[in-house]
Amino acid sequence: MKDYYTRTLRNMLIIRVFLVPFAVMLVVYGTIIYFFASYSVRQVRNELVGIAEGHRNIIDQFLSEKAAILQFTAASFSREQLRQRNHLDMIFKNLQTQSKAFFDLGVFDQNGRHVAYAGPFDLLGKSYAEAEWFKRVQNVSVYISDEFLGYRQIPHFIIAVKKEETEIAWYLRATIDTYYFNDLVENIRIGRTGEAYIVNREGVLQTKRRSGGRIMEPDPDFVKYATIDHGKTTFFTSGGWRNGYLYASAPIQQTNWQLIVRQSIGDAYAPLVSSTLVSFLLLLGGSVMVVLMGFFMAANVAAQLKSADLEKREMKTQLILAGKLAEVGEMSTGIAHEINNPLQVMKSEVAMIQSLTEDISPIIENQAPQMLIQLKDCTREIGDQINRCSHITQGLLNFARKRENTKEPIVLEQFVPKMVQMVDQRARLENIRIVQEIESDLPQIVSDPNQLQQVFLNLFNNAIYALKERISPEIRVRVTKENTTILISVSDNGCGFSSESMEKAFLPFYTTKPVGQGTGLGLSTVYGIIKGLGGDITLTSEQGAGSEFQIRLPIEEIDNTSVQFNHTLSQRR
Repeated sequence: MKDYYTRTLRNMLIIRVFLVPFAVMLVVYGTIIYFFASYSVRQVRNELVGIAEGHRNIIDQFLSEKAAILQFTAASFSREQLRQRNHLDMIFKNLQTQSKAFFDLGVFDQNGRHVAYAGPFDLLGKSYAEAEWFKRVQNVSVYISDEFLGYRQIPHFIIAVKKEETEIAWYLRATIDTYYFNDLVENIRIGRTGEAYIVNREGVLQTKRRSGGRIMEPDPDFVKYATIDHGKTTFFTSGGWRNGYLYASAPIQQTNWQLIVRQSIGDAYAPLVSSTLVSFLLLLGGSVMVVLMGFFMAANVAAQLKSADLEKREMKTQLILAGKLAEVGEMSTGIAHEINNPLQVMKSEVAMIQSLTEDISPIIENQAPQMLIQLKDCTREIGDQINRCSHITQGLLNFARKRENTKEPIVLEQFVPKMVQMVDQRARLENIRIVQEIESDLPQIVSDPNQLQQVFLNLFNNAIYALKERISPEIRVRVTKENTTILISVSDNGCGFSSESMEKAFLPFYTTKPVGQGTGLGLSTVYGIIKGLGGDITLTSEQGAGSEFQIRLPIEEIDNTSVQFNHTLSQRR
């Protein structure tokens, strides 16, 4: 499997397994956030409107109650009774006992003259004929004024009631404590910036504004909600996120006032923003984790699939190789037997020719000495070729022969150096350095030493051949324990295999050596021996850089009784 295919598989897994569900999750999350935001906005609006209506009812109830008290007082006493100072003072004290909102109390005749007064100011005898409140109360039974200065020159508002005695009208008026009423209106806390105040139809403040604005000053925000319908409770938004405000306006039934409840947009929607931000951060963090997990999982799955594919290809190659080995082995056995017979005959005939040549050599030596020499050379060459053919057929028989493994405990710390010693002299002649790296305390293995000897010699011979004419030639033998196996590595810095040669390296009769210098049976024999011993062998190589054969042999438990018994038999023999 090529790398680009692995990347494609990994990307496909990421897209199909993670990104598509993640995109669906984002859509779901966005939909939830949208409806949550819409719901929160409605909740903020409803809350503000509910506060305005609830507080408006309290103010309406307050004004109605105070107007009713004045009407009851006017109905309970005559003008003459109220004009008596002591009597009016007693009534005023009674009113203050009921409510601290009453600041003073006065009686006016039909001309607007103050005929009786109970309170802290000196207002007795003053005329209010031109006062706005007096003009208005003449036409209604109860009148609640806007804030005005009056004779006392401080902002206040009054509640006046009209009564007629013998067709002569007179008026009872009470001033409402501005501070008391202002506290009643301001007694609203909504978040950090929420406040409430009252304006009349002209936008003049009837109570002070906590964020700035005194009584009887124009509300600077009036233009923003001036279009609000004053007949019902309304909700209005003005400005942007930073400087904008939410307004809820509720009309007060007893007057022409509007109760304004105001809160900054940022403050009102702060919980929504915070929850959205937290959700977004959680989603972002979760997304990063999902993407990372998806990437690593996809990469892991792709790597596992790649590994499985490699194992499958390797197993397929091994099956093909095993089949070829078996076929070649059977064929080789037959061919070797068939060739051996004529070779033996040819060998006998050559020996006879050599014998006859020796017999007739005294006769013809003088007559045709040159022909005699040629005859001997031809006979020797035929003998050499017959021996070479015999060697090849013997190799074929050794390759195809199914040997019985003679297993016995092998101490690798001793066995491997002996194998190196067998080729050490030849390596010295070739100026090749053999490095041994044998791990200490290696467990003994149970294997066939003769077949392992053949394996090592074949690998060493191949390495020596590959190191011809190389600079600083070196063979490195490494023996280590790897889990439940012994790993034996034979590497060289020789000419190496090409990629095409690596695929055929273990095939019988395949050789990279020149004609006449190799049978192509060495590595195939090594492969067959290692597989027969229950091990495994792999080859890694780079052309021009060197090769490495890795042999893994299983570590089997040694039956000490059997070993001792075999050792005793060996000593007796």
